Amino acid sequence: MIGLVHTCTLQKRHRMQKLTYTGPAGTATVGQTVTGKTSQKTAVISQLVTGYLVVKTLSGTFTNGEAISTTTWSGTLGTQTDYVNQSGEYQYYWSNDQLLVPCRLYYSGGGGRNAKGEIIHETGQLLDQPLKVALPTTCTVDALEYRVVSTVLGFTGTYDIATLYPLSGPSAITHYEAVLRKVTV
Repeated sequence: MIGLVHTCTLQKRHRMQKLTYTGPAGTATVGQTVTGKTSQKTAVISQLVTGYLVVKTLSGTFTNGEAISTTTWSGTLGTQTDYVNQSGEYQYYWSNDQLLVPCRLYYSGGGGRNAKGEIIHETGQLLDQPLKVALPTTCTVDALEYRVVSTVLGFTGTYDIATLYPLSGPSAITHYEAVLRKVTV
């Protein structure tokens, strides 16, 4: 396996949840933590809508019918379901899943690169080679469900995993190679 000389954080994608409620008292605020009295599960309020809360960063599944509250609001939970926006699309959030994962960030191909990592072909044409990362088989990773966050000089940023390949040696998979695409905010 190639030398894993860098470290990165792998983030996992989660669906936001919709918590319906009845009997509200007080005022909830975006950013507050809502807690289930019975389940002791928590979530952070992302959006306030009449009759339900849109939440992220869940610690688990709440119990239907339990009392839920923040420091300034309370109600009774009806149901917890995946949140779907008005266009019928699931809404997602990302959380750090695996920290200090050994990796190697690199551009494929030979020398002759400019500052953007583009290869300068012998004809003078710029060939844009994607950023790649090598990851150990001990990590959990999947295209679309995970992304890479790097603080390595020259590779700093958050990257979607465009494609993911298991690479094999003589007898087993030795590491994963992922083609990355920078996330623009």
